[in-house]
Amino acid sequence: MKKMLIIKDLRNWFWATYPDWTTEISLSAEYIRDYFREREYDVILTSYKEFDYSRNYAGYLVLYTSAEDYCGGSKAFIEDVLVFLKKQGAVLLPEFSYFRAHDNKVMMELLRQGFADERLKTIRSQVWSSYEELKSASITEYPVILKRAGGAGGEGVFLAHNQKELYKYAEKVSRLTNMLQFYYLSCVNVKQKLLKKEPVKIHNSKFITQNFIAGLAGDYKILVFGAHYFVLYRLNRQNDFRASGSGLFSEENGSRINEILDFARACTEEIKAPWISLDICHDGTVCHLIEFQCISFGFKAMSMSKSHYEYKENHWDTVKGSVVVEKEFCDSIQYYLEKYGEEEACAEYADL
Repeated sequence: MKKMLIIKDLRNWFWATYPDWTTEISLSAEYIRDYFREREYDVILTSYKEFDYSRNYAGYLVLYTSAEDYCGGSKAFIEDVLVFLKKQGAVLLPEFSYFRAHDNKVMMELLRQGFADERLKTIRSQVWSSYEELKSASITEYPVILKRAGGAGGEGVFLAHNQKELYKYAEKVSRLTNMLQFYYLSCVNVKQKLLKKEPVKIHNSKFITQNFIAGLAGDYKILVFGAHYFVLYRLNRQNDFRASGSGLFSEENGSRINEILDFARACTEEIKAPWISLDICHDGTVCHLIEFQCISFGFKAMSMSKSHYEYKENHWDTVKGSVVVEKEFCDSIQYYLEKYGEEEACAEYADL
């Protein structure tokens, strides 16, 4: 019998969905459990708090959650559990590097560098370990976007038009996010200054810079669940370059929707995961992949959509009607395993 392990997060939630624009609730892990039990899986439903470490999980297919954790504790704990499972021979969905890329734009950009399709690399990114590293480099192309490694909804994202702004924003995004640690080290540096000693670094949080795509009015949030593509066009904030976090959405996807969907489909050939969240823009000539995630992303583009798209016989069909989020979640796992085969889909990252 096939085996599956479903792990709820530290809040006892499993991912999250939005029945309306403002309410966030957990997916029903019980629905997912029952779906796979009906398909002859031996399913264990647990949480990180109730986890049985004495059990051997070799051969289990593991559905799990991540955490947006700006002080590092919760996500680091989850990572320990996932490494434990991998060492036993469990199979993670999505695979481990996509967990590392969640709420971690540095890892996301490093994964992008491994893509074979050059169309997905038109956003030119650099990764930085610290403010000091950036200051020692030579950046001549402006404007440039700076992004804190962690964060969502446009938070920690800045546009620098010159070197002065670059250094100002780099200092912000590289500042330690653990405020207790930041203030403690700031006090240490007062003492270091009095003793005429080298200061302790307090701007060594990793971050990225990206080339700026000018003239955009918004971008597309696309959720890919198996063969289903859910699209939401997001308008930029007023007098701002950011669409993420604006809360301004349009049901009109525009005349370029087929081109956008073709590009999204190309992304799925590189980013092999059951579920993918894509931020895509079009500059009037070509599409650009801004960001992607494969775990614990929001489902608004799905739960708020009145239709989705499917690629059939070399064209895109529009399928009207709302969907059951948990069923889409489960169906996409089935689609993924059938498309790639369980061994091929899951064996590529058997070793850490």
